[in-house]
This record gives sequence, C-alpha cells and structure tokens, in this order.
Amino acid sequence: MQKKSGLFTFFASKKSAPAALKKNYVLIGDTQVKMGTFVNMQCLCESADLAKECIARAFLRIDELEKIFSRHSSSSLLSVLNSQGAVQDFPSEFKAVLEQSLLVEKQTYGAFNSSVLSVLKYLEEHGHVNVKELQEQFSRIIHAPVVVQDKKISLRQSESIVTLDAIAKGFIVDCAAQVFEQSGVQNYLINAGGDIRVKGMKSLEKGQEKTWRIAIEDPYKQGNYPAVFSLMRGALATSGNYEKNFGENRHHIILPSLQSHDPSDIEKQKKGQALLSLAGDGEHTSPAVKSVSVIAPNAMQADAFATAISCMSVDIALDYINNHAELACMIIAEDDSVHKSKNWIIR
Repeated sequence: MQKKSGLFTFFASKKSAPAALKKNYVLIGDTQVKMGTFVNMQCLCESADLAKECIARAFLRIDELEKIFSRHSSSSLLSVLNSQGAVQDFPSEFKAVLEQSLLVEKQTYGAFNSSVLSVLKYLEEHGHVNVKELQEQFSRIIHAPVVVQDKKISLRQSESIVTLDAIAKGFIVDCAAQVFEQSGVQNYLINAGGDIRVKGMKSLEKGQEKTWRIAIEDPYKQGNYPAVFSLMRGALATSGNYEKNFGENRHHIILPSLQSHDPSDIEKQKKGQALLSLAGDGEHTSPAVKSVSVIAPNAMQADAFATAISCMSVDIALDYINNHAELACMIIAEDDSVHKSKNWIIR
C-alpha cells in the first residue's frame, strides 16, 4: 500500500540521530536587520568556520535580492517597474517571483493580489481616510496586474502598481536556505520576522538530540503562544492584523476588491468573491481574522498563502487548505477561537 503523501511528515517526532551523524557538531547563529525586520540564522555542522561562512554568504544573498524586490527603495527593480511601467533587463529571480504571484492569484481566485499597493500606500500616507479617495485606490486592483514575457515585464495598466511584500520575503528566505544546501549544510533555521525555513536538527549530540522548536506569535504579544511545535523541514509564515494597523477595519493585509474591465473575468470574480470574507470597499479593507499561520514546503508558498487565506472566512480558508495536501494552517479568529486544518498534526 502506497503511503499517502501530505504535510504531516514535516512535523518532527522523537527519534535518535543516525549513528553516522553523532559527531562533534557545532551550532552557530547570527542576527541582523534585513528587509525591515530581524533575521536570525542558525546552522549546525561539523565546522564552525563553514557555518560562519555560510551564514555570511546567506546574508549577502539577502542584500542582493532586497535590491530587486524592496518597494521602499526607489532604485529597486520593483520600483523601476512601478515608475516606468515596464522593464526589459531583469534577473531570473524577478521573473520567477512575479510568475509565482500570478499563479497564487489564479489558485486563490484573486484572494492574493499584488496590485494592492495603491491602497496600501494611501493608508500609509493618510492619517485621515476619505472613503471616496480610498475607493478610487481600490479601483486600481485588477486581475493579473503584470504581464510577464521572456524579454519584457510590464504593468497591465499604468494606474496599477504592484508590491511583492507578501511573497518576496519568503522567496528571499528560500534563496538564503539554498546557500546552506549548496554548501552541504543539512541542519539550519532561518527566521526573517516570522517567515521561517528549517531543515534537520538543532542538536545531534547523543542523548540530547533536539529538533527546531517553532512558536506561533501571540496576537496580543504577551507570550501566550497559541502553538509551539517541532519542525524538521519546510517553512512557516504568519500573517496577522496585529502587525500593522491604520485604524479601525484597516490593516496591512488588504482585501482585494476584484475589479476587472474584462468580461471574460466575470466568472472568476464571482468565484473570488465567494472566497473572500469581505471585499475591500473603502470602509473595510482588512480580513476578520487575527492571525493565520501556514506551513508549506517552502517559505515563498507559506508567505503567499498566509496572506491569501487571511482574506477568506475561517470555514472557506480551512476548506481551501484541506484540499491542498502540501499545506497546513492554523487560524485565530476575531473571537480568539483557534481553528486548524486537517494536516495541522503536531507531535
């Protein structure tokens, strides 16, 4: 009988380290401020020099990618795309993330949408919100806002600008993990402000084997973690309305309004509208959940889907995740009730 595949194999169960691995491993870590947050890296390997070298190179890799994806730097490639409407000289990483953002948008029927930047910038820049002006910003949220070709990437309409905040950080974490993988380091943890990627163990010492322990952030930030568990591979990302607040019903997670001028998109809009808990309308811009945590094979997926299902009602979000065996989620609703998908199996 073939073993059913699923996320449950990501969670760690107690077991001894293989005899061949019971050596004098050393745990090295470092924390730096990158991407506007604290990034902590730890790795376990036989050589302290190798560990330090890998961590240093992983931080340099983050610096390289931040120059591409940051919306806060006018010189980043993303900012150039938004200001000029198109770019023709771009690295493969930029194309890969944009393609993935379009794919997740399609998979979630618009719950994930990169063209929410107009709304986000308006909320960031205006202490007092004019509903009519905000609704105008919502009109700039469109389906598939970027056209990706082999030699050119362009905005579908000039009024719409894009942000990759909800997917690029996860991608960057994955690229940092590749630095460890390429150097043969099989035990590491990267935590970039809650976007976490892990593999292997924290300790292989005989009799003191330890897995990487992950804690889900307390929405009230009082140390009452809603879940603490071991993870041996994969990634976790958490999105919460407690992270950034612009006032009542307005947070950094923007509910897309699913505007479209293409008649062929009508059925997609109807499906997407059913998925969303409440469409952004100028009065309500944020989801009615406090926190969503998603575990996925990689950080880019965890990052994007944590944002996408934050825009769904709890029941619909759970149903969506339960139909994707590679994902698991835990949701904290506005009434503080905790809801877990079928694959959220903690050992």
